[in-house]
Amino acid sequence: MTQAVSGFGLDTSCTTSIRSGQFVSGPRLVAEAAYRRLTTPRGMLRGGDDERNYGFDMSELIGSVSTDSDAVSLEGKIRNELFKDERILTVDVNVTVTTSGPAVAFDVEIKATTREGPFTLAVRVSEVSVELLGIQG
Repeated sequence: MTQAVSGFGLDTSCTTSIRSGQFVSGPRLVAEAAYRRLTTPRGMLRGGDDERNYGFDMSELIGSVSTDSDAVSLEGKIRNELFKDERILTVDVNVTVTTSGPAVAFDVEIKATTREGPFTLAVRVSEVSVELLGIQG
């Protein structure tokens, strides 16, 4: 079976781990790249300025957000990080903060467009992990 290749190319699917034999292209490829960008600590990539400025590790949010205005500012921080990827044309971010006793979690919904179509990305950030809830694109 032949995989259709977009102008963005074709790559091995990789969100929480590499999935050998599963390839992605088009908006799905960009959505997976967005997920990795939002789970990589800044400065972890080797290289030049672009690599030093890559990443916004959402797991670091837990314990650093103490007010409603802090939570609202997360939407802008996430949006700014995603706009570093020139394939992304528009980004809408919605962050919902939930608390259960002392536990805090952030549900992040991202709707973005690329020149090849839209994608959505949903994640939950908790004290334990960043959980991928879904990608469509």
